[in-house]
Amino acid sequence: MTSVVDAAIAECLSSPDSKYETIEQIKDAASALHQTHACSLCILRFLQIPFGPVYQDQDTPLYEQLGLSEQSAEPCPVCLGILSHDVARQIAEKYTSQDFDAQQVTLGIEVPKSIYVRHRSMQIFCSANTMTQVHNVVDVKDTLKYLVAQQLANHNVAVVAECDTQIDIAFAHAETARDCQFLADQTNMANSRVAIVAKLTACSDAEFTAHFASPPPLVTTRALVTVSTKRASIFVGGRYLKLERNISQTPFIVEGRRVTEHSVSEIIGNPIQQLTKCDSYNMVGSGREDADVRMLGDGRPFYIECINPRRTRTLDEDICNIERTLSTTNSPVQARRLQVIRAQDTAIIKEGEENKTKHYCALVWFAHELSQEKLAEINDLGKHEIVLEQKTPVRVLHRRAPLTRPRKLLALAIEHIEGRFYRVRIESEAGTYIKEFVHGDLGRTVPSLAGLADSPADIFELDVECVSLDFPPPAI
Repeated sequence: MTSVVDAAIAECLSSPDSKYETIEQIKDAASALHQTHACSLCILRFLQIPFGPVYQDQDTPLYEQLGLSEQSAEPCPVCLGILSHDVARQIAEKYTSQDFDAQQVTLGIEVPKSIYVRHRSMQIFCSANTMTQVHNVVDVKDTLKYLVAQQLANHNVAVVAECDTQIDIAFAHAETARDCQFLADQTNMANSRVAIVAKLTACSDAEFTAHFASPPPLVTTRALVTVSTKRASIFVGGRYLKLERNISQTPFIVEGRRVTEHSVSEIIGNPIQQLTKCDSYNMVGSGREDADVRMLGDGRPFYIECINPRRTRTLDEDICNIERTLSTTNSPVQARRLQVIRAQDTAIIKEGEENKTKHYCALVWFAHELSQEKLAEINDLGKHEIVLEQKTPVRVLHRRAPLTRPRKLLALAIEHIEGRFYRVRIESEAGTYIKEFVHGDLGRTVPSLAGLADSPADIFELDVECVSLDFPPPAI
C-alpha cells in the first residue's frame, strides 16, 4: 500500500504545475492540513495530488507514509464527511438496489452551499501556511464522482459524461446552514450556488476572514445524503382494438368514483409497466372514442410513455408476448404492432391529428321510416364532401371552449336494416363529433343526418372501423 502513496507523491512532484519541490515540503503541508482535522481525502485534494489509486486506499497508509497520526472519528470540517469510501459505497448500493439495468450512468451532485465557504476558508489557510496561492485544488464534487465511479465499477456500471440515466446525489447539512449568511447580508444577490461562488470570488481574504474563521470551524455532524435515479422515458407504440363497449381509453373517474370498470390504458399499460418496472406511464392515443364506442378494424394508433423505467434492454420479445397474451386470453382490448419506438416517432401521433381520417359505422334510429327516394338523396349527397358547422357539443361544454368548428365528411352512406333502424357509414376528418352529426345536438351541428332525413334521429351504436394513420411506422 505504501508504494501507492509513494507513486502519488512522485507524480505530484514531477508535475509542472506542482508548488512542491521535495517530499519534505509535501509532508509539512500535509501536517498543517492534518491539524485542521481535514480527512485524508481532503488532505490529498489540497495537496493537489491527482486522482489515482491513492484515493482508493484506506486512511492508514497515507497517514503512515506522511508521518501523521490517524485522524479522529469526527466529521471533516472541510467536506462535512461527504468524501468517504463508506458514503460512496452507500450511494452505489442505493443505485443497485433500485434494479436499473443501465450499464452507464451520469452523476448529478448537489452539495451544501457551506462547502464553498469552507473551501475558500481552507484556501486562505493553505496560502497563509505555505506562502503559495492554492488554485488547483481538486474539486469536492469531482472527488466524490471518482469515488462513486470506483464503487459502481464493482457492479459493472460505468460513469460517463452523458447518457439517459442519472443518479442524483444530494447532501444537506443543517449544522452549517448559516455559513453563507454573511455573504447574503452583504448584498442583495440571490443565495444560489452560482451567486455564492461569485461573491466568494469577489471577496478578498481580509474581507472573508473578518466574517468566517480560517481554517474552518469543526462540526459535530456529517452531511446527510439522499440518492435517487432518473432515466429517460421509453416509448411503446402500437394500435389497439376495443372489442366491447363501456371501456374508456384512460381511467374514467368522476368525483372519486370509477364510471367504467376497465380502460384501454390499464389493460395494455399495466403489463408494460410490470415489464419495464417504470414508476408510472402515460397513454397517448391518436384521438379517442367514447367509452360506449368500439374500436375495430386495424385499431387506433397509440403510444405509452414509460416514466423512469428500470428495464429498457432486450424488451422486444416480451413486448410481443404482451400482445400475444391479450389475444389468447380473449381480452376485450387487443393490441397490434406493439413495439418499442423512438421518442421522435411519437410526433407522428400529434402531426396526424390534422391529416388523419376516420371511418365509422353507426346503428341509427329515425322517428319516421325513410323512403327509398330519401335514402337515394342522402347517398347521392354522401358521394361528395360535406362541410359541417359544429358548435361545441352540449355534452362537452363543461370542458371545451364554446366555439364553432368546420368539419368535413368525406363520404356518407346509409342503408335500411329493418323497421326504423338504419346502418350509416361515415368517413370524416379528425375532430368530427359523429353522434352530434347524427341527431343534430339541438341544432348545434348543421347540416345533420336528422336534418337531411327530415326526421328526428338518434344513434344506438357506434363503431370506429378505421383510423387512417400509418403508425407505428413499418420501418421501426
